[in-house]
Amino acid sequence: MLSLFKSTISFFTVLTFFSGSLFAFQVQSPVDDSELLKNPQRTVHTFLQWQQSGNERPNLVVKTMKLAEGDEEGKLTLAKQLLNVLDARGLLIDYDEIPTDPNYTDSLSGLQQYRLFDELPSIYLSKNSGEWVFSRTTIQTIPELYQETFSGLISEVVDQLPDWAMHEWLGIQVWQYIAVFLWLMIGFILKKIFEFIIENYVRRLAQRTTFTWDDTLVESVEKPAGFIFLMVYFLLTYTNLQFSVNVNYYLSGALEVAVSAGFIWLFYNLAEVFTKYLGVLTAKTGTELDDQLLPIIRKTLRFFVVVMGVIALLQNNGYNVASLIAGLGIGGLAIALAAQETLANFFGSITIITDRPYKIGDWIVVGSAEGTVEDIGFRSTRIRTFHDSLISVPNSIIAKTDVENYGLRRYRRLRFMLNLTYSTTPEQMEAFTEGIKAIVKANEHFRQDMFHVYFNEYGAHSLDVLVYVFFDVPDWSTELQQRHNFLLEILRLSKEIGVEFAFPTQTLHMDSFYKDEPRKVGAERTEEELAAAVYGFGPKGEKSQPDGVKIYKDGKEVSF
Repeated sequence: MLSLFKSTISFFTVLTFFSGSLFAFQVQSPVDDSELLKNPQRTVHTFLQWQQSGNERPNLVVKTMKLAEGDEEGKLTLAKQLLNVLDARGLLIDYDEIPTDPNYTDSLSGLQQYRLFDELPSIYLSKNSGEWVFSRTTIQTIPELYQETFSGLISEVVDQLPDWAMHEWLGIQVWQYIAVFLWLMIGFILKKIFEFIIENYVRRLAQRTTFTWDDTLVESVEKPAGFIFLMVYFLLTYTNLQFSVNVNYYLSGALEVAVSAGFIWLFYNLAEVFTKYLGVLTAKTGTELDDQLLPIIRKTLRFFVVVMGVIALLQNNGYNVASLIAGLGIGGLAIALAAQETLANFFGSITIITDRPYKIGDWIVVGSAEGTVEDIGFRSTRIRTFHDSLISVPNSIIAKTDVENYGLRRYRRLRFMLNLTYSTTPEQMEAFTEGIKAIVKANEHFRQDMFHVYFNEYGAHSLDVLVYVFFDVPDWSTELQQRHNFLLEILRLSKEIGVEFAFPTQTLHMDSFYKDEPRKVGAERTEEELAAAVYGFGPKGEKSQPDGVKIYKDGKEVSF
């Protein structure tokens, strides 16, 4: 039994020995040196393949650094540093794009060399003595690139970490989890410090100036500038986390997109500041065309910033913008046919700007829409109705529709009839009409060169007086106030003169009854009293109150 056990142990020992020898033979199988550096693709394969974990062959890697001076260990160090730089920057190598022609010649320089990445123009292969190796320029640049990519302090700290910090969990080492936390925390602390400087120093400096646009500038750039500062910090320091090339590839791309988006945000806000500054300048001019163009300029500038930002973002991420634009040009005809209404609205907006039938703030009537113009855009005009609702009317419709603009009125007409009773005497009628004229002349809010007040006709139940005047007021609110004052003055004048206003009635006179006397209508006034009433309601007359009746309580004027 014991001999059988010994025989079994010997068998497995021999089997293990041969298995280990066979595995060692497979891993360390000989490689044809003539193929290692035959063409650019083979050289890059040699450089990457034999530095992979569990598959290291330093003696083959150093062949790619043949032009470097020094011993094998120094060449191997350069190869490792270059690989770490490529991995940290997320620079993936696509073997299919690397030429396999041993006599490859660069089309631009005409030399037998191949540049690996456009981002690192100093890293390239060159043919030397029939072999493709890293150029002398690349070898000289590697230490500098390594120092730019990795912080020396962090590299020393990583080298001194204990073994437990090197253990992996989900493909990431323990120390990298800690480093990510510290990386994020430091970034947000620096962002807070940056924003504190802007808030407490730059903003205060802007507040000391006499103009206000710099305050708007600081307020507009504060948040995007802080975001850009944070993203740039992450972009400049993420390589110290030493993630794999795949993680760094996506991380670097995301950070570059974030930085570009931050600059788009910044210039978008600067466009708003610029248009506000233009608004200050246009407010000083006498023409209203620039005020009407300002909203169009604001929207165009914003659209331009977004479009150019997206184009730059696509270009920086390797997309061929020229081919994209060409593809859009091919489909331009179909887009134009589908966007006929949009183009009609655009040209309608151009017509509105050049013809200027109205401007922002005008009270207009377009079809069934009535209200105040709130915005003139590329597609439509927005009208705020008197119900406080918002109506968007396409500019193409406005361009071919009658537009009634109440906002362009200089004078606002008021026309009505005053009905006096038939008991009004000729003297009272004359005094009443002249008194209304005096009221008009005493009020500076009326047009003085154009008004009519006349005894106009005999009505069915009244003597009709035509009042035809024009208010010279800036807006509807002032018009209502002056109309109130005017009508109140007429009411006071009628009481002073002694006339009565008629209304549809049927009067039955019983004058034939014994001892009955007919009713007296109105009050009798002498000619001196009538003349005094006319002059009293005239300019600077003692009874004239063109701005409305003053009400007093306890000796103080009461206002509402």
